Amino acid sequence: MSKFKRLSAIELPVSEDLERGITVGLIVDGWAQDVSECVNRYLKHTSANILLFDIATDEASTVAQDLADKYPNRVDVLHVDKLGWSKAVAAILRAAKTELVAIADISTLLDGDALQPLVDLINLDKNVAAVGWRGVNIDLDSDWFESIPAKGEVDQLLGYLILIKKQIGVNIPPHKDARFYRNADLEWSLSLREAGYRLFTPVEELPISQGRHHGYFDTDVEFRDSESKKNYNRLLRRFKGKTEILAPRK
Repeated sequence: MSKFKRLSAIELPVSEDLERGITVGLIVDGWAQDVSECVNRYLKHTSANILLFDIATDEASTVAQDLADKYPNRVDVLHVDKLGWSKAVAAILRAAKTELVAIADISTLLDGDALQPLVDLINLDKNVAAVGWRGVNIDLDSDWFESIPAKGEVDQLLGYLILIKKQIGVNIPPHKDARFYRNADLEWSLSLREAGYRLFTPVEELPISQGRHHGYFDTDVEFRDSESKKNYNRLLRRFKGKTEILAPRK
């Protein structure tokens, strides 16, 4: 049993008076050492605030609290009842106190300040809603069943690291039924594009390396594949054929 009092969904905070800057939102769902490594790299290489959304059932919860206690001016933690990916992301967006919010995975490890290039990119145009480390385009030759890596303006951003304008993310969050991240990030991206917004990734490589992606490799395979399929089928039902919402093709 957790030693931390867990907040229910209706108890989660909502911040409306926003400050300039970035909040990095990380879902903590285990793998304590990786949580610590990821957070410490953000602390070292950026000036961003860190919001740890703790739904773990192991020592990762204690690590999250210890980080908040050690860095009270930089790190906040919310110990929360178990929520699926989309509801956790929506809660992070509502709770963040800054104009920009980075939704990131703990496997995304900064080797330098990878956030500033994303800030520069998102501020290029008021119609840019979100930017990210990795992007893809729908492969139209596959009848919308595959996406291929892309840079610059893209159809979709991958959930390893997405920087979004908070208010846009609050207004257009990931689909409420997405319990698992896979393909839900692609669906979210298309919902932003359908609303008239643009998405970008930097052309140049960012100082980022990737650790073990527990969300994929260490999730129950049956759950992972089933939820991923649900997410993609929902994406197809809503967006397939709407080529007008996609990024320009060269």
